[in-house]
Amino acid sequence: MPRDKRFVAYVTPLIADWIRDQARERNVSSSIVIGDCIFDAWNRANEADLRTPATDPVRQNIFITVALDALLTHHPETDLRDRTVAAYQRRLERLGLVAPRPAGGSDEA
Repeated sequence: MPRDKRFVAYVTPLIADWIRDQARERNVSSSIVIGDCIFDAWNRANEADLRTPATDPVRQNIFITVALDALLTHHPETDLRDRTVAAYQRRLERLGLVAPRPAGGSDEA
């Protein structure tokens, strides 16, 4: 039966802390966290080789984003794009994906 191979890698202290935190949260060894990260990267690389540019989900998302932005920008309701962006921001905040914006005016110059 083939045995797994051992590799040694040096990482920055920030990455080492992240690996230890992930291992502690998942209640597994650091080796498992590192192995999972490498496997995920390997899997993404192999999947990318099988996709044509037209079926690549990242490219599709970029196209959809650009197309929707163009449609919203040139829509007869001139504030539709701004309302959509505001609704998107509220959804991200509700899902905890971004920090809530401070109440009050805009802090852009």
